[in-house]
Amino acid sequence: MGEVLRLYPTLHEADVTKFFDVANTYFKKSEITNLKKIRQAQGLSQSKLACLAEVELRSIQMYEQRRNDINKAQVETLYKLARVLGCNIEDLLEN
Repeated sequence: MGEVLRLYPTLHEADVTKFFDVANTYFKKSEITNLKKIRQAQGLSQSKLACLAEVELRSIQMYEQRRNDINKAQVETLYKLARVLGCNIEDLLEN
């Protein structure tokens, strides 16, 4: 709630849709990614997953930090991750 109040001075005169866009971006960033949830449930570290899936460690880090959009990842990368994690490719994608 404090974070929303912090946004008030900047957004109080903006269109309500602008506020929701900013709020959704903020709250989405604070959520844990599907990749991280599944990886942790499998008991794998990022480096172990990278090794088993033959995917760059930095790629996994970037997806989990939402610096790279996993929804735009190459199908081959998603396939490798899903295979190792024992899930469907769709399970890794963000809504």
